[in-house]
Amino acid sequence: MKKDAIIYFGKITILILLIFCFSNCKNNQTEEPAPDDLALVNSNMELVNTNKIPDLYYGVDARFSPIKKSDIHKATTIYDFLNAGEKEQIAHINSVKLVIIKNNQQSDIQAYGDSDQLTDEQLNILRSTDYFSHFTIKTQFKEKNKENGKMEERFFGPHITVVPDKQATYNDGHEALINYLKENSKESMNVIKGDNLGAIKLSFIVTKEGTIAHVKHDAMTTGYASIDQKLKELIKNIPGEWTPAENAQGEKMDYEFVFTFGLRDGC
Repeated sequence: MKKDAIIYFGKITILILLIFCFSNCKNNQTEEPAPDDLALVNSNMELVNTNKIPDLYYGVDARFSPIKKSDIHKATTIYDFLNAGEKEQIAHINSVKLVIIKNNQQSDIQAYGDSDQLTDEQLNILRSTDYFSHFTIKTQFKEKNKENGKMEERFFGPHITVVPDKQATYNDGHEALINYLKENSKESMNVIKGDNLGAIKLSFIVTKEGTIAHVKHDAMTTGYASIDQKLKELIKNIPGEWTPAENAQGEKMDYEFVFTFGLRDGC
């Protein structure tokens, strides 16, 4: 009788232990998300992807393609303003129009020619330009099609800025300057919706003392006031030192830079 009681209580104990173990194992298992929860997770992932920051362009340079003032005084033909690839394209020149640009618009100061040689009027206008004047040389010409040998009408219209012989430079290097602008503006870019972003130009002066002055909203807008303001603040507070510009006589002088920002495909 005593032996039967011991066996009975042993079975009861084993049963209780099995029930306890099963209960704990079930509670420790990670719950699988319900179908509705999975849908919500996927939806949130898609939302993050749609707000991805687009490919952005950051540039700091002269307003247009720079040419030294000393080189302006040496120029005699339009080829002095073209690169090697452009020169090779010209088979015959139809006309050359020099136009001074003021306030980002073509002015009434213009002079015409009909050959690669600049006219006396064109030369006089060019040599009277001051530092940071801007102009364009519109050239109508014929190019020989390499496939069929036929002459085809073509056009060049480079925009050019007159700069000192020695341009101002950022002592830490141009790449460091761009990285500073990129890294410190990242958080401000979260407001961009898709590719809905305009381009903006901010001009500033590196003074002959090597400081930054006259930061201003030069043209256009990103369409986001917070981004416009952030970029302007970053330009005002660029860290580090600058080496001032110098003219042909070695005299230090102010230098104008233009910061351009926007979609890489749109700048």
